[in-house]
Amino acid sequence: MEVAKKTLSDNQEQLKLGSIAPMDVMKAESDESTREQDLLLSQNGLQLQELLVKNAITRDLSDPVLASATVIPTDTMSIPDQEPVTPLPDLIADANAHRPELAEARMDLNNRDITRKGAANALKPQVDLVAWYGASSLAGETNPKNTGAPVPRSGYANAFSDLFKNNAPDYAVGLNISLPLRNRAAQADQIRSQLEYRQAQLHLQQLQNQIGIEVRNAQFALLQNRALVESARKARDLAQQTFDIEQKKKALGASTSTLVLQADRDLAQAESNFVAARSTYEKSRVELDRATGVTLAQTGIVVEDAVQGEVKQLPHFVGVAPRVESAPEQPSPENN
Repeated sequence: MEVAKKTLSDNQEQLKLGSIAPMDVMKAESDESTREQDLLLSQNGLQLQELLVKNAITRDLSDPVLASATVIPTDTMSIPDQEPVTPLPDLIADANAHRPELAEARMDLNNRDITRKGAANALKPQVDLVAWYGASSLAGETNPKNTGAPVPRSGYANAFSDLFKNNAPDYAVGLNISLPLRNRAAQADQIRSQLEYRQAQLHLQQLQNQIGIEVRNAQFALLQNRALVESARKARDLAQQTFDIEQKKKALGASTSTLVLQADRDLAQAESNFVAARSTYEKSRVELDRATGVTLAQTGIVVEDAVQGEVKQLPHFVGVAPRVESAPEQPSPENN
């Protein structure tokens, strides 16, 4: 917008001197109007992103001061000079060890296996060995009609004394054998448990294959997006050099305002593409961590801290660096 305004002002001065045609001023006015519209759209997009950020970190946006507050990022994306490449088998091993879906599937498979074994045991003969041993004692008044029976001593003391002395032991040993013949209900349970166990095995294998594909796609996307970042960086640098050359040529009278504005527009688009490429790259890194199941480990988030309500270690995120305030650009001598 600033370049468009400066170009329009220069063209108006040159028109007064008669060095350019009125059509050039009209083109500069059209470019200024277009840049003004682009600036308005960019400001609206920025306000929307600020609103989304405030909505994510606050509970209530009814406060007008909070709703109109400006969000100033304190961090920015940082891309390493050399991309650390982890072998694909190691990434798949991490996914198999950390993905919660696989842990859940293994637990379900273990439960199905226990159920299958229990249903199979129901079809086998059952043999029970029974043994018991006991002691008894009697006390009380003797039946007078039972003249031939010995006269026991009466009283609880005598009864407990005979009991602990084991004067009248009683014991038995037995063997119970059960043979299931044509137990259709047990056979149906056994077949159903086998089918459920095989289904759990198939589900676990399909889940492992799916996670392996996700890990491969995430790694490919990471490498591809890293190449796109380098390409966008080179395109941004080339657009910057082209813009600087066009400005110098314009100052020497070898270029036109239209070419300067076009070079400036290409530079803005190249910078936007570079930011978008970096953002896509960061998202691909997050996706790779999600596919391998190491998001919490990479960020240093401990679930037990959340359960206990005390955070012992602050989370840290790879690829995030403190934002450095850039100094305001000084106008070049040819624009004065």
